[in-house]
This record gives sequence, C-alpha cells and structure tokens, in this order.
Amino acid sequence: MTKKYYIISAKGGAGATTVAAGLGFALAAAGERTLIVDGDSENGCGLTVCGCEGMQVFTLADYARGACRAKQAMVQHPAYANLYVMSALGCREESAVCSAVRETEGLFDFVLCDETAARACGSAIAVTEPYAPSIKAAAGVVNALRDGGKPAGLIVNKVNGGLIVNGSTPPPSEIASALGAELIAALPEDLALTVGVWRQYSKKYYRAAAAALCGRTVKTPRPEAGYTGAGGYFRRRLREKI
Repeated sequence: MTKKYYIISAKGGAGATTVAAGLGFALAAAGERTLIVDGDSENGCGLTVCGCEGMQVFTLADYARGACRAKQAMVQHPAYANLYVMSALGCREESAVCSAVRETEGLFDFVLCDETAARACGSAIAVTEPYAPSIKAAAGVVNALRDGGKPAGLIVNKVNGGLIVNGSTPPPSEIASALGAELIAALPEDLALTVGVWRQYSKKYYRAAAAALCGRTVKTPRPEAGYTGAGGYFRRRLREKI
C-alpha cells in the first residue's frame, strides 16, 4: 500500500521542499519507488531542487484541463530510476492535484506531497527550523492537523549542533516534545544545499530519516556530536565568526 505524506511548513524558508527532495533521494536510493509532488504552482521550485527543471512535458495544469493523464505529468529523475517528480506548475486547483495523487495508488511505495494535496494523504510531516518564530508557526500547523484528524510527525531542519551545545537553541527532541509531535528526524544546517550541492554529511541524515519512514530502527545521527570536546570548542568559535 502506498504511503502518502503531506509535507508542510508554516514559515517560509523552513525548507519543506528541500526536505521532500532529500527524503525522495534517500528513499529512491534505498529501492523504494517514490513520487514527489511539487505544490509550487508559481515557480515549480520542486523541479529545480530535485534537478529536473525543464524536463517536464506536461504538468498538473494540463491534467486539470484534461490534456493528459496523471502518469504523463510525471518526470523520471535522471539519476534515480525509482524517483519521479510531478509538478503543479500553473495549477491552482488543489482538487485536481488530489485527484492525480489518488490515481498513483499502487504505482509507488511513497508519495511525498510538498505543500499540497493534504486530503489525498494519510499522514503528515511538519517541518520547522529550531528557532522561536519557526517553532511557533509549526505549533499552529501541528495543532491544525491534529484537529483535522491528521496527527503530524516532525522534522527539525537546519539544526546547528554548536547552537545546541551552547544553549542557544533547544535540542530537536525538546522541540518535538513541546509540540506534542513524534520526532522523525533532525537534519543538519548545510549551507551547500542552497547552491544545490548534496554533501555526504547531509545525505547520512536523510538516509536515517528515510529509514524511519520505512519503519526501520536505525541509529539516528546527532548534529551536536561534532561540537563537543576540544575540537568541538574550536568549531563553535569558528561558527561564531561566519
């Protein structure tokens, strides 16, 4: 049975699209057939982040007006045979996106809906940064999903281990506890992602997050581990300078 996740962040910049892409890469690499549904109807940001920009022949705007089937609005990723991206570029009818997602039933192991098609998904993932404005926004999202009968798991994104060690930000586990949500993963701050570079360091965390979605028990990496001891002290001081 296909597992469909609605991925949502209430605050811009928290990284929901990057998280959807990273999870998609990790799931596909693990052999799971995965579809990412990009909900950005204005810019098709998900296509860009996934490295599929300009590859689409049809989008869900074409599907909504009956010009193609849902399968024809998919783009197969050039590097991951198990990964497909479906873009809502130009489509403002969420009911059409939900319909297309439902048509994929049985074709994929995972469908990751980035900021769209909530009604077509059985589960939700809220994405937050570890900072007060984003956590407050995430609390509203988690509560709204819970009130709607869709409890959300939590991914804390852009975690800086040095800020946890010096007490500037709370550990991801404390954020999840405060929001009353299950912590799926803590993903590290990685400035290289903003220029489209997926470092092995970050991929390690996404692999652990993907394994959690698959129900496997794995040792979860801790972003703060590299900021303890003498070496960690110098990393924290360097972080303060940049």
